[in-house]
Amino acid sequence: MTGGSERKLVDAVPTPKIELDGVAQDFSLHGNTLPVLRGVDLRVHDGEFVSIIGPSGCGKSTLLNLIAGLEEPSLGRILVDGRQVSRRLGTVGYMHQKDLLLPWRSVLDNAVLGPELMGKQRSQARTSALALMEPFGLEGFERSYPAQLSGGMRQRVAFLRTVLADQEVILLDEPFGALDALTRVGMQEWLLGLWESWSKTVVLVTHDVEEAVLLSDRVYVFTPRPGTVKAAFAIDLPRPRRYEMVTDAAFVEIKARALAALREDEAPAGAGGAATSAVLRTEVSQ
Repeated sequence: MTGGSERKLVDAVPTPKIELDGVAQDFSLHGNTLPVLRGVDLRVHDGEFVSIIGPSGCGKSTLLNLIAGLEEPSLGRILVDGRQVSRRLGTVGYMHQKDLLLPWRSVLDNAVLGPELMGKQRSQARTSALALMEPFGLEGFERSYPAQLSGGMRQRVAFLRTVLADQEVILLDEPFGALDALTRVGMQEWLLGLWESWSKTVVLVTHDVEEAVLLSDRVYVFTPRPGTVKAAFAIDLPRPRRYEMVTDAAFVEIKARALAALREDEAPAGAGGAATSAVLRTEVSQ
């Protein structure tokens, strides 16, 4: 193979939108060092929906904070579009577990809070928000206050606020975790329809394996703390997707594999890390 052919093959591999390379994070607790993340290698490509699942306390939310630039890793690199960016804060949309709506602000005014804080003109932000009220299922509630809304509607407002920040990457930390089962399913279907009409890159943290498989192109499974990648699954299911797919044989098989990975005892760091790296290299080259 000639050098030119090799260059073409290298160029054919897309540069990840977000890449974590050997990321580790420690915290200080009562004078001791608490390891939270260890040797995390993770890649998210442009326009991809990626979910992270793992046991409580394994560092999933910490990982989102690192990607968002709220914290810096103790070790390793975080790359955006192939470059190590010194300042990531404010470059991604980030929706936390709680909706964090301001009770004294209406739906419309809560939605435009992000653009306002970014220095955008209030009138322009309100025009953009009003145009999205209908697809977000909030039409007619623009002047309502958070206390007048259902849990699902509050989450939609919080998500609209995140979207109006107009960032290419959106981080979601258990956005539907506090909802009842029926409302949660409705929100999952709503998010599916919304994302499939976008070109946004999404990283979702969730405890719900079924939710991860239904929504995602790829799922990463984390070990208990200190968290690292135990397994990665490509979700080879057709789109558009609907909740009814959860009973299909292909869906059940992928879900079973993810659950099995969650239940496995943590592999030794050396062996587990090598196996995970091989999986990731294979996926990135596809």
